[in-house]
Amino acid sequence: MDNVKFHITVKGIVIYRHQVLILKRTRPSSDGLGYWELPGGGLEYGETPHEALIRELKEETGLDIKILKPVYTFTAIRPNYQTVGIGFLCVPTNNHVQISHEHTEYKFVNSNELLDYVDKKIYNDIITTLKEYETLHLKD
Repeated sequence: MDNVKFHITVKGIVIYRHQVLILKRTRPSSDGLGYWELPGGGLEYGETPHEALIRELKEETGLDIKILKPVYTFTAIRPNYQTVGIGFLCVPTNNHVQISHEHTEYKFVNSNELLDYVDKKIYNDIITTLKEYETLHLKD
């Protein structure tokens, strides 16, 4: 176990007009989850999860966000490497998406369209979060 590494990552379920922001990667995920993903990324040393998510969303999408709350956790275990992640419910404070070189496309999709793009492992967390978002009665 001396060579085991841990990686902490954050993902944003960014909801705008009752739709979720997804990004298309330049190549498929190494976890076998396909091309489409939620925005986010790894923590840098010294960052809090909130700081990392705000930075990653700005880098990947150009969006400024308001984090409403953490909504789920996940883990991916590979030989000698484990990722632990936190998913956050967020809303953008601006709506001009400008994707980075890491992605080729973005979409805001509704719950009926999600399974056409994201893996079922991600889908279930997003649907649960959308239901929770609807109970908050926020204005878009």
